[in-house]
Amino acid sequence: MKKILKILLWLVIVSAALLFIFNIVFIVAGKKIIVEQIKKNLKLDASLGSVSVSFPLAINMHNLEIAGLIKADSLYASPSLLGFFAGKIVLNQLRLVNLLVTLRKAPDGRLNMPQLPKKGKQPPVLVAALKVINGKLIFIDQVIDPQGYRVTVDNINIDIAKTMFPPTSLNVNFALSANLLDARDNPSGEAKASGWVDFGPKDMDGNITIKDVDVTKILPYMQGIISAKKLLSARLNFSADLKARNNELLIPSKMELDNIVYQKKEAAEGQPKEIDLVSNTIDLFSDQAGKMVFKFTLRTKLDKPMFDTKSLKGIFAQSAMDNLSSQSPDQLIKKAKDIAGEFKDFGKSFKKIFKQQD
Repeated sequence: MKKILKILLWLVIVSAALLFIFNIVFIVAGKKIIVEQIKKNLKLDASLGSVSVSFPLAINMHNLEIAGLIKADSLYASPSLLGFFAGKIVLNQLRLVNLLVTLRKAPDGRLNMPQLPKKGKQPPVLVAALKVINGKLIFIDQVIDPQGYRVTVDNINIDIAKTMFPPTSLNVNFALSANLLDARDNPSGEAKASGWVDFGPKDMDGNITIKDVDVTKILPYMQGIISAKKLLSARLNFSADLKARNNELLIPSKMELDNIVYQKKEAAEGQPKEIDLVSNTIDLFSDQAGKMVFKFTLRTKLDKPMFDTKSLKGIFAQSAMDNLSSQSPDQLIKKAKDIAGEFKDFGKSFKKIFKQQD
């Protein structure tokens, strides 16, 4: 018994000594080594406030910045020794706190992402658990606007973790949440997702919810779904279930658009009244509550999800027709009369102009 205690004591002393030595090495040279490796592999400038090693084996970095692309108050990485001996780079956990990612899309469509050099066969990098606490994404798109169209997603929290038992399991649980911000950094919508996916049999069960998104903040990315013509306001709600069995992924979805308001252009005196065809179309296809509701199911593969624009347009067209069929004949007749009345007034305005010219 005494020998066992003595061995355990020596193991504790040796572990503490090794940890102390590792920390001294990292304090003296670790910071420089990490920064040089980032510059070498990513071809980007980088800076690091401090770095240390903690028990059990884990690397802690503080105030990491990479070329205005990535900033993080702290980065915690716990490598697996078993993975290392198996010839793989395995991180038991990767945790980032106050992460800021700034993506820029140049006028030619290129992103400010590093071009990784092509080398020989590299050991795979696997992450068993990923946590992002209070992250932020700023996307600046110079394709849409040369001055930079800005979309900001804040309060990003990500928790992705592989099931621990059995160790061979490929089942992963996930939970994500984020807020969309407007130009003044006020909340303008929120998104959540949660569920699990098993990459062994390629099964999945989860859901996505997007609530109260101000469409005007992401209007350029909604083309084909809603017209951008003089849009003053619109609110988007979206929900979808993610269900996959044997790699066949079905996504039953529901999208609602309401509070759609277009600017009305007043006709000058003596000019014909302008007919807002966009507004009339929305009014015709919206339901009794004034919402445009799209219900559809997307079908794809879990390992290679793909959605083509043509199919999506057909889905939305079918949903619009479903909205029409769900309305009562009285509702449709009233809407048709209102639209016909606008065309009648439009014709009278033209007639008035012709009389004035005579």
